[in-house]
Amino acid sequence: MVKFEIIMCIITPNVEHKADLPYCCYDSKTHTITLRLITSYITPQSITVLHGDPYEWDKVEDTYIWRFQETTVYKQFYGTQKTVWKTEIAMPEHRRLKYGFRIKTEEQDYYFSENGLETYCLKAVNRAHNHFFYPFIYESDDPSLPSWAEHTVWYQIFPDRFCKGAPCHDSLDKKALEDWENNKPSHRSFSGGNLKGILQKLPYLQSLGVNALYLTPVFKSPSNHKYDTQDYFCVDGSFGTINELKELASEVHKMGMRIMLDAVFNHIGSLHPFWQDVLKNQEKSAYKDYFFIHSFPVKEKYEHYERIPYDTFAFSFRMPKWNTENPDVRSYLLQVASFWIKECDIDGLRLDVANEISKQFLRELAALVRNLKKDFYINAELWHDGSSWINNKLFDAVMNYPLSFAIIDYFVKRTISAQQFTDKLVMALTRYSDAHNRVAFNLLDSHDTVRLLTAAGGDKLALRNAFTMLFLLPGSPCIYYGTEIGMEGGHDPDNRRVMIWDEAKQDSELLEFFKRLIAFRKAHINLINHSTISYQEIDGAHCWHFAFGNEVLKTVYTDGCLNIADTQVW
Repeated sequence: MVKFEIIMCIITPNVEHKADLPYCCYDSKTHTITLRLITSYITPQSITVLHGDPYEWDKVEDTYIWRFQETTVYKQFYGTQKTVWKTEIAMPEHRRLKYGFRIKTEEQDYYFSENGLETYCLKAVNRAHNHFFYPFIYESDDPSLPSWAEHTVWYQIFPDRFCKGAPCHDSLDKKALEDWENNKPSHRSFSGGNLKGILQKLPYLQSLGVNALYLTPVFKSPSNHKYDTQDYFCVDGSFGTINELKELASEVHKMGMRIMLDAVFNHIGSLHPFWQDVLKNQEKSAYKDYFFIHSFPVKEKYEHYERIPYDTFAFSFRMPKWNTENPDVRSYLLQVASFWIKECDIDGLRLDVANEISKQFLRELAALVRNLKKDFYINAELWHDGSSWINNKLFDAVMNYPLSFAIIDYFVKRTISAQQFTDKLVMALTRYSDAHNRVAFNLLDSHDTVRLLTAAGGDKLALRNAFTMLFLLPGSPCIYYGTEIGMEGGHDPDNRRVMIWDEAKQDSELLEFFKRLIAFRKAHINLINHSTISYQEIDGAHCWHFAFGNEVLKTVYTDGCLNIADTQVW
């Protein structure tokens, strides 16, 4: 006689949550707490959150029952390996919050707390410490992000290559200036772009639809890129004067736009007077502890980076690294930030090589700039996950390269599948809270990357697809100067060619595409910044649906073309 034994295998969901960013975020404007939960392996039929005050209990006969409310948790991102769930609950009366999740699947009913997943029952819910805890909600828990950034489309300008305004400043040897029309940039070439040129082109930028400018460094420096600062308190003479920067900032503000400058606080240029003092006086220099010097003597040049006896940016002997653990260095750099906010009323700083700067300095910088200007925007150059900085309020945003890589890999290079792209998209969107996603600095090319059209091998449809997806996602997208008219460029310095102003040489159709795309984004900004996003494949077509309130936006990617197929308002 043959016996058969049937074994029932119940797959339990994998669940992710913690009572901290990015899963738990307080908004002082709406007095609500947003809770996010991520499930994988199986998709639950429903999820609710049980929440209440940790000290409120009802006595029923001889048993104490925790008093709680039950609120539905909704899908936020789905159609991938992971499903992201979200809900909002009102600020509790006594500003204390205890909560846990009830997760229903086809096979079983679960309860999820900081102690993990278990079978749902009232005994589990009533155990005093079997929950997640937000012990007390302070107004300062709000990330306090600048709301204007949620509605921003950035335009990045490399000043030397954007526009040569008249008159051109005398600080540059005219013989050193490249012919604008036939410029092929090199690492040491100058083209003569300046602040007056940017000012003259503000009407063009306004007609494009952008409403914020990001300028790479404008402080005194011997190079064309200005990332080797010589004087932090002086506008480089080739660009103009401090008064011209003030005028530019003033005109930008009159147009309802914002302006962000690039600050290099990780390192200096070797011509900076502090480093020159070190070269002159060696161990006796008053500034020797302003840097990470391992041995003396220190020389002006080094043929091999292994012989450099001090820390630098990368291995560049011309860029000594600041010791931002030194209080005197921190004080000096804080004066720099304060000076430009007070003098020119700038709206933000982009921090170069920000992940290599001491967090002590970054904390002091964040406190200073937000005290001087409450809605100041701090954007940081990071090429990786910036959670530990953002969640501790050191930055409002980072240059969102992980998102750009995902978009480029799918729409431009076509090296990943639609499912893989959506998985990477969900990963990028769940790395930070919704509040931080709405002010994220999203880009597809910059002065540090190959231009997108070149990466696409000249395929303008691929470029359009990539930017369409970028502009449908929460955050503040950025256009690198010239991308909107079809400029190409390989690795640095080729990606820093002069802006093409001859309309006959511009791609007018691509320019109109960008104008329409920016206008579309502005018209649907609430949907874009707050949408539920889902993905599905239908008969070989890849579909992403964006929904918020009574508005639904459908996109379809098929035959190499991403179309906004339908926009409905119910």
